[in-house]
Amino acid sequence: MAARRTGDQPVTPSTGARTTRVETLLYVVALALACACVAGGVVLVQQHRSDQRAERETPEALPPTAAEAARYGAVKQAAETTAAALLNIDYRDTQASFDAVATTATGTFLEQYQASSDSLVTLVTQNQAVQTGTVTASGVSSLDADGASVLVAANGTVVNKQTGEQGQQRIYRLLIKLVHQDGVWLANELEFVG
Repeated sequence: MAARRTGDQPVTPSTGARTTRVETLLYVVALALACACVAGGVVLVQQHRSDQRAERETPEALPPTAAEAARYGAVKQAAETTAAALLNIDYRDTQASFDAVATTATGTFLEQYQASSDSLVTLVTQNQAVQTGTVTASGVSSLDADGASVLVAANGTVVNKQTGEQGQQRIYRLLIKLVHQDGVWLANELEFVG
């Protein structure tokens, strides 16, 4: 629109009213953006607090119950008993050595152990072998209602005809998989690792 002149002063339609509307609109937009930022910040803080609360309440973060601790303890003890029975053998009483292992075993491991027991008895007796082993550490790597896996570390000494009076030091690492059977944890699979 062109301005009309009366004398030296321009006359225009209400430019002040238009400026006021633009300023008001900008003010409303800025206020809406500020409110959105505040609301977004509140939502983020609430979400962060909720995430922290969920982390504290997850089963992994909570201390184990007495029942869970007892299950872990029973599984570790069963694996350590199997390892100790397997690593302690004496040619002077092989049957006791083999019975000690058999009472801690079931399934695949028991079948394999029994299948090889005659040849092992012969080998141990001929070589007059005595092996002693001590579990040094163990850790449960997995555990559920029916099964568990435990890593067992042990040190041992072997004395036989070839070694003479001095024994040879051995380091053993075993992975023992157990099953819960008739209220007892029994070794179902055993593997020497590392």
